[in-house]
Amino acid sequence: MIRFALILLLILPSIPGQAQRSNQRKRPDIIPLEGQAKRGGFYFAPGATFALPRSKDREEVLISGTDSSFSVVFDPHGRPGLYLEAGYFFATRDPVILDYWDIGLAYKNLRGSQTDTYTLVRNDTTTVFTGLNTFAEQFITLHVNANKFIQTGNYQFIQLSLGANADYRLGSAYGYSVAPLLGLGSFPPNLITQLHVKVGYGFKVTGNLLVIPALETPVFSITPKDIGAGQLQWFNSRYRPLILSVRFLFLRARDGFKCPPPIKHNAKEKTYRQDGYHN
Repeated sequence: MIRFALILLLILPSIPGQAQRSNQRKRPDIIPLEGQAKRGGFYFAPGATFALPRSKDREEVLISGTDSSFSVVFDPHGRPGLYLEAGYFFATRDPVILDYWDIGLAYKNLRGSQTDTYTLVRNDTTTVFTGLNTFAEQFITLHVNANKFIQTGNYQFIQLSLGANADYRLGSAYGYSVAPLLGLGSFPPNLITQLHVKVGYGFKVTGNLLVIPALETPVFSITPKDIGAGQLQWFNSRYRPLILSVRFLFLRARDGFKCPPPIKHNAKEKTYRQDGYHN
């Protein structure tokens, strides 16, 4: 279903628009459709990450006998990390389907921990000991998104995005207070490729600036093999990467023109026909 939705978003913008926006608009365009704005521009977005663990601990029984047992409980915790992205956006000529595409690079820091609690029961004696495992990953991320606005006011809107990301590990740090008795578990590979969704609520602050706070999470992992709607594994636990960012998207005016100028064609002055955007 996710693959079908992505293919649909890639194909639809190339289909000639059958539902052009009416001249009688109830609300002003977020990205002007009357020739004031260039189609492309830059954006940047600082933010934070969080590796969201499952809500319940997982217990694994290692040894079970009539008078003894040995078990371990894995208790994962997420930690906040740093996120920073920048890139270029390209507005579509027919925003009925999509409003703009973007492509960019980001620095992504994912952090978390897992507490291992071992319980040994032998006859009437119970022994408990714990160990803390931590991880901190640094990735450089290439991403692309298809974005759609749903206006809720003249200058407010919901932004829905479907995209893909490729993450390459720059470095990692792992810590252990007690050496894990069951081994280190599993870790993501150096290259991660995923599909993700993003939901934001944006504001047009000025005629040239959009501010869009948004929450992003993966929905499917291509690499490594998906283990649960985009979750990744560190040690013996699964975590869902979450990214909360605030995008600052800058619109560029058409060479200072407030209104489109006339066009001369074959030495005759021709009325300028607005087609939405001009570079």
